[in-house]
Amino acid sequence: MPTSLERRHNRRRRHERTRLELIEAALNQASAGSFKDLTVEGITREAGVARSAFYVYFGDKEELLLGALEDLIASHQNRLGRCWLKSDDPRRDIERGIYGMSRVYADSSELLALAGEAATYDEEVRELWSTVLETITEGTREEIERLQGTGAIDSSLDPEALSEGLVLMTERSFQVHLAQGQSNPNDVASSLTRVWWAALFGPSSATPAPEAEEDASSEPGTPVAPPNE
Repeated sequence: MPTSLERRHNRRRRHERTRLELIEAALNQASAGSFKDLTVEGITREAGVARSAFYVYFGDKEELLLGALEDLIASHQNRLGRCWLKSDDPRRDIERGIYGMSRVYADSSELLALAGEAATYDEEVRELWSTVLETITEGTREEIERLQGTGAIDSSLDPEALSEGLVLMTERSFQVHLAQGQSNPNDVASSLTRVWWAALFGPSSATPAPEAEEDASSEPGTPVAPPNE
């Protein structure tokens, strides 16, 4: 007979499983339409649970979307605010970071497409995504300033403007090319890496340019190892 601790553990697992099934059902329902078209009835029908069960986990479909976004952010928290690993080769740190984040976008394309749509009219979604971008921008600014102190980046460059421009450009590129699942994430990462390198370090023949790889076996959320390592 299961102990009381085991029963509580099993209840928590069932609770989390149902919550994730509702999120997956919402993404499946929205894949053929838009977030505005989603209904609680459609989500629960897709998930195979009673309508009343939805409200055990979420107050409305907007709260479901926020929960899904928060899950995504939490699962990749170690990548936010730092594309840089502070190794001896900052170019490769940036490359690895951009490849990794491009995989996150590609693997979560349906969720991010919904978030991009909802952010245009839902303040909570917009604020959550703005906070993520601010975290990444701040981390990038700090690293630019650090590398300016070492002489790796031109000290005359404005770190605040540069970090904001690079992060917003990257986020927009991901939204356009990856949130709809229309482009190869490695190709997008390769192009963006070239831009970051040129903006931060200027033209150089010392470091080979990144080349997109085809690797369909990559684990979701796992950065594809860039070439030339």
